[in-house]
Amino acid sequence: MAKIRKIEPKIPKAVRRKKVAAYARVSMDTERLMHSVSAQISRYSKLIQSNPEWEYAGVYADMGISGTDIKHRDEMQRLLIDCEAGKIDIVLTKSISRFARNTVDLLSTVRHLKDIGVEVRFEKENISTFSGDGELMLSIIASFAQEESRSISENCKWGIRKRFQTGEAGVSNKHILGYLYNDNKNRYEIIPHEAEIVKRIFDMYIEGCPFRRIADKLNDEGLLNAQGGAFTEQGIKGIILNEAYAGNILRQKTYIENPISKKKLRNKGELPKYLISDCHDAIIDWETYEKVLAEIERRKSLLNPTYTFTGKIKCGICNKNYTRVKSMVKGKTYVRWSCRSKKHGNGCISTNFREDYLYEICSEILETDPFNETVFNETVKQITVLKNGDLEFLMTDGDKRLWKNSHYNSTRHIFSVTDCFKGKIICENCGKVYQRMIEDNHLVYWYCPGKKKGSNCRSKNYADFRLRIISENILGLDEFDEKFFSEQIDCITALEDGSLKFKFYGGRTAIWQKA
Repeated sequence: MAKIRKIEPKIPKAVRRKKVAAYARVSMDTERLMHSVSAQISRYSKLIQSNPEWEYAGVYADMGISGTDIKHRDEMQRLLIDCEAGKIDIVLTKSISRFARNTVDLLSTVRHLKDIGVEVRFEKENISTFSGDGELMLSIIASFAQEESRSISENCKWGIRKRFQTGEAGVSNKHILGYLYNDNKNRYEIIPHEAEIVKRIFDMYIEGCPFRRIADKLNDEGLLNAQGGAFTEQGIKGIILNEAYAGNILRQKTYIENPISKKKLRNKGELPKYLISDCHDAIIDWETYEKVLAEIERRKSLLNPTYTFTGKIKCGICNKNYTRVKSMVKGKTYVRWSCRSKKHGNGCISTNFREDYLYEICSEILETDPFNETVFNETVKQITVLKNGDLEFLMTDGDKRLWKNSHYNSTRHIFSVTDCFKGKIICENCGKVYQRMIEDNHLVYWYCPGKKKGSNCRSKNYADFRLRIISENILGLDEFDEKFFSEQIDCITALEDGSLKFKFYGGRTAIWQKA
């Protein structure tokens, strides 16, 4: 008998349409380019919606924004967020340069999109990130796009510098206090009532008024700066330093590091500057401006005074310069020279020197009775403080002379008994707490008790007076102070090589390295 089998009709599976979006960008906000973007949006909208296999996911367009940095493009960021959310499968864009001119940004972005299943198609170059050689072609072409951006930037800079050289000033800040820039005449014009405020600012500065006090006085009177806000200390400083008030303009005071980062840097001699003199009416006469420059230098000298040993002494441990430090211990003022690293808490353990002691040392090295600053400057090029506290003098004729620090290197035992070291010194080898030993009422040292019980501990002993000297150095003192030591130091770890690790209350540590 024949068998009958029912064959159900096959229902075709619905093919999921790809969600397609487009990205457009122009770098300048002009009417012509805005029209270009509008045309791109219209074209991409029609292209996507006319394809039956595609689902329209929108057009994202950044206008008036550079392509060298993706972070500052709002529409690009919105596009990437929507891709992350699964709202987009394919991104269409006109060209690589429209998507990104920065090679690193381009490759990292398209790789990430590829990883999350989003394809990017570049129309002009006919490249898809899903094709086998897509990334190689992207790398090559994107490098050309980035170089083109750099070349355009350099050409623009060249044009600007040529205008500087010919005296075509131009300014980016159209309104500064006292002046409004006239674009038709290419020059600043004085605003009389604001100019009077400028004159007062300069007069007050010459009379000795600091920036902060000048700002406070003007604000108390209800006066406003060029932006209509309150005066600030930094704002007053900017006015005082602005050569425009003497009728001049200094160009290229800053420059852009590169077309990718666009970081603005202060020109400290990397590029030429251009001074355009008498290019507009001055609010401040030249004599007054010179007084201001002199007052600026006078105040700088007070903030950063120079002394006999300024720039002459270098640390042999961290290579920093020594700096002059004043301190008061028990009502007495001490002046010492100390490694600059100590000032910033970097834990340098170089030796400090009292200033009066340095004078004696230099007199000894130069073989003069009293210290002679002129002879010192003419004959000594640099002094290096070595790790063991010795001083190496480099003379101007290339000769080297060594001063031995007997305070650190002498084998003579100085009698001292220091109670604040009790319970503070711990052996790294066995964990025992160091104990004090006094022999014959003249030899005082600290030792690890673990060595006396047949253990393998080989820790070093420390003379009491040497611990005091090392602690002075670590704490930046000119004279050891037990109370100050107890308040600052939590514990001292005696390391295997004989070095000492000082732990401060608060967690900071400093190591004295055994020479």
